[in-house]
Amino acid sequence: MFFTDQYQSIIASMAVFAFRYYFIAGILYYIFYTQKQKSFFHLKLNKKHPSTAQLKTEFIYGGMTLLIYSFSTLLLISWYQSGWTRIYLSIEEYGYPYLVFSIAVMIVLHDAYFYWTHWLMHKLPFLYRFHKIHHRSHNPNPWTTFSFHPVEALISLGIIPVIVFLLPVHPVALLFFSTTLTLYNIWIHLGYNITAPFLKNNFQNTPENHDLHHKNGKHNFGFYFLVWDKIMKTYK
Repeated sequence: MFFTDQYQSIIASMAVFAFRYYFIAGILYYIFYTQKQKSFFHLKLNKKHPSTAQLKTEFIYGGMTLLIYSFSTLLLISWYQSGWTRIYLSIEEYGYPYLVFSIAVMIVLHDAYFYWTHWLMHKLPFLYRFHKIHHRSHNPNPWTTFSFHPVEALISLGIIPVIVFLLPVHPVALLFFSTTLTLYNIWIHLGYNITAPFLKNNFQNTPENHDLHHKNGKHNFGFYFLVWDKIMKTYK
């Protein structure tokens, strides 16, 4: 029964990760790159089309990342069954206001975690050897999103134990958080300077900001926000 349950968990995780990534990234790639809509082309940050070699690299490493993310569900289940996490199953235990609050806290924690691990991967040569796989994508597009070396994929998962060991969190909140993470990641790698009006501010990371990071690797290390970049003077 144990192995059956774990097998089903992996299959379910793979289905969720694959749908969120391949379906959404695929639609956006089709609209902006396959169809090459002329009405949006003036917003394209790099006027060239991603090379076949780049796309091949992204498909290979993106697939490996999704497998790693899917199998990580086993570890999360094991931690929960061992009583090590603060995951709770009844929303009523903390209430709906806390559910929303916990999502906001996860986003803030993840933004800090991402900035500092990302910054270290650029500053430490032994880490950059893994991160440079992602920087092979000089022309970001939706398929760039999860093009990570397996080691970087594992590093990116480090935020999960931080969250579930320290913060009371419901599976619904975790699902919403991971979906937000995926959608935001796809957006900042879109390769087009398309930003909703409410996101046009001095604190939100955008495709334009992240595209610059892919060009020079010296600025804009943040994920959702620009706060850490501005504090550490790495914003441009």
